[in-house]
Amino acid sequence: MIKDRGTIKWTAMMLPEHIQKIKQWKREAYAEAPRTLTEWELEDLQQTINQAYKQHKTVTITTWQEAKYVQWTGTITALDESQQLVLETLTAVKRIPFHSIHAAHLEDESYD
Repeated sequence: MIKDRGTIKWTAMMLPEHIQKIKQWKREAYAEAPRTLTEWELEDLQQTINQAYKQHKTVTITTWQEAKYVQWTGTITALDESQQLVLETLTAVKRIPFHSIHAAHLEDESYD
């Protein structure tokens, strides 16, 4: 059996544009599709966000950005009329559109 280095030996002969296109193709091929939330999940999401906002609790929010899920943890400081919430994290203040939010979980602050 012939042992080969695979595509590694061919990358030296490729143009940088080709390598970029191949990387882009791989990202698109392995990208997740965002799932749609049911009515129950949307209602639970709304209740969790309202509770975190009113009680100033730490919340972890999962958003859909650039073909992947991203998590942000912080305190909700405002709910804008422009369909965004303002999340204050340890390092920054983040404006998150409501349509990109897929999950919200309150952080457990009890010390048992």
